[in-house]
Amino acid sequence: MSEDNKKLTDQLVQAILPKLKGLSEKNAKKVLQETHKSIASIAKKYSKLIAEQEKEKAKAKEKAAKEAKKKSEKEAKKKAKEGKKVAKAKLLAALIAKEKTPAPAAAKKAPAAPAKVKAKPRARAPRTKK
Repeated sequence: MSEDNKKLTDQLVQAILPKLKGLSEKNAKKVLQETHKSIASIAKKYSKLIAEQEKEKAKAKEKAAKEAKKKSEKEAKKKAKEGKKVAKAKLLAALIAKEKTPAPAAAKKAPAAPAKVKAKPRARAPRTKK
């Protein structure tokens, strides 16, 4: 029996035995022995139940911590996914912006190109009459 259980047993025995008066010496010894055994058993059960309660509290705390961790991981994944979408949208926007800027310049060059293609008229050789 642990020391805490012994102390608890002694305290309970001292609280209960004075209330049991009027017994002969032989019967008093029997009652003392039985009371001590019973109280020791009660103290053991009490200690065991307290330990179980503490384990349950620890499990509940651990479970809550795991749930909080899962929740935070889920949020982190969600934020990362959103961040990737935003980054992709920014890159897409940048590409679209770059494509739009050169497109008007190319359109301006297109009409100018045919003007350069026009060559000077050739001098024709006069036709000879037959």
